[in-house]
Amino acid sequence: MTLVASLPDDDFALPTRCPGWAVAELVAHCEGILVRLVGENAAAVDTAPRIDRAGYYRFDPQGPREGDDTGRTFSEVVRDRVIGEVGGRTPSELRAALAAAVGTALDGIAAIPAERVIHRSGHPPITYGEFVASRNVEFVVHTMDVAHAVGRPERAAPASATVVVAILDRLLGDTLPASLGWDATTYILAATGRRDLTPDERERLGTLVTRFPLLA
Repeated sequence: MTLVASLPDDDFALPTRCPGWAVAELVAHCEGILVRLVGENAAAVDTAPRIDRAGYYRFDPQGPREGDDTGRTFSEVVRDRVIGEVGGRTPSELRAALAAAVGTALDGIAAIPAERVIHRSGHPPITYGEFVASRNVEFVVHTMDVAHAVGRPERAAPASATVVVAILDRLLGDTLPASLGWDATTYILAATGRRDLTPDERERLGTLVTRFPLLA
């Protein structure tokens, strides 16, 4: 939120490393995540959870989306929705909408039971608390995407980085070699394919190298 609030209007038109999305689309995407987090994605379902915060990212949602008869993949549905969510809004309108969504989401998260089971479209049932935790990945990575696009330092807030790194460790299923010397930001960028591994890093990773990127 602090980064977006500080951006000049012209930066919203800059392309990002997310194909087809400018900074404006990424801001609208994060706003939409927050809105749905305490809206349609918070609806309770009468079933047991089948995944947790790490399991959410083990599930491959590339096939056709539930209830969508257009033949689009889950990723394509998200892309088209986000482009529509920008809706011609100005940078000032996007900033204000994101700030409002943050406030509403924080209030809603505090009021919704963490143990509630929800069904996120395209994924198996998960508890609300685990789903909220999984959103740290989205916000950390996309904040760094915006920073990269506008030439600012790519940083992960320490509290969120701790959650994201723990998720990545579980997806890796092993411990990173200490000799890598990665900080949280480097790990997150490498694990999401936003940073190429050097020949030396590949050697130090050994057989673990085949698992990268952990999240494409």
